[in-house]
Amino acid sequence: MHKDVEYYMSLDYPVEVYPGEHEIGDAYLAIYTDFDIKGSSEDPYEAIEMATQCLRKHIARQLERGKELPKPNEGVRFMQHREALKAYRAKDYAKAFEIWSREATMKNDQAMTNLGLMYLKGEGVEKDYTKAREWFEKGSAYDNESANYNLALMYQSKIGVEEDTDRAIEYYRKAVAKDHQSACFRLGLLLLKDRTDENLLKEGFDTMLKAAQSGHPMALSQMGGADKTPPVGATENKAFRAKTTAQQLEIINDALARYIRPILIKDGGDITLLEYRNDPNIELRLAYLGNCAGCNLGATSTYELIKNTLSQVIDEKIWIYII
Repeated sequence: MHKDVEYYMSLDYPVEVYPGEHEIGDAYLAIYTDFDIKGSSEDPYEAIEMATQCLRKHIARQLERGKELPKPNEGVRFMQHREALKAYRAKDYAKAFEIWSREATMKNDQAMTNLGLMYLKGEGVEKDYTKAREWFEKGSAYDNESANYNLALMYQSKIGVEEDTDRAIEYYRKAVAKDHQSACFRLGLLLLKDRTDENLLKEGFDTMLKAAQSGHPMALSQMGGADKTPPVGATENKAFRAKTTAQQLEIINDALARYIRPILIKDGGDITLLEYRNDPNIELRLAYLGNCAGCNLGATSTYELIKNTLSQVIDEKIWIYII
């Protein structure tokens, strides 16, 4: 039997859901324990759906790389992982530390990362930022996304190390490459601070959109349009869609210059079209500049104005994202 993505997605991989405070706030955390793949949302079913989407992407990547995939209940040294997590959540930190220390000797990168978290928080051990960093670095050597995320946080927030934004960005990028939700959000924030470098602006936009589309609540508040889709039954403007891409862009830029930009300039702001896609769907990615940059209200109060304007110029069957 050919074992493709659909085959593995049909297997009964166990998923566990936990309520409570997590790194994105008070939310439900869904975990596919065979892979340590997570999804978070204020709704438990949405959390599972987010984790399932990440699992599908992970399986596809592993198959592309020719990697073996575990059977249900056999991944990430499943039973040891479950036992350690159970002890940890029961605040039996000594037992959790013992299991993860043993697992770390067997090249279990998640165990290395969990030991780093225990030292970072001072859970069952004396708080030690140096040891936390060392364990995260060991996990990072195996490209563990949680280890990379925590290293980024340490360098960004001066936790036991000198502040180093460049290193923080480097580690965030590694975690983003494995779809770490909070890393996508935080990297987006970092890269979107200075909007003078177009390449960094585009990268920041991409990571923030990825975080928003995965359900990160704060990313959703930053990214206008991430939770919107065209109305059902929307008709296409065949005349517009028959034009060349250059002609379409000319019409769009003219509409922005005539109807949108003058309103923003009055308040010391501006807007730029970062990217335009018209195959297979029409998608516009826009970024506020000047005084409008980074303003949550900017992503909401003018979103409908921009959407309505461009819907009249093109049609309603378009996707518009603005940050």
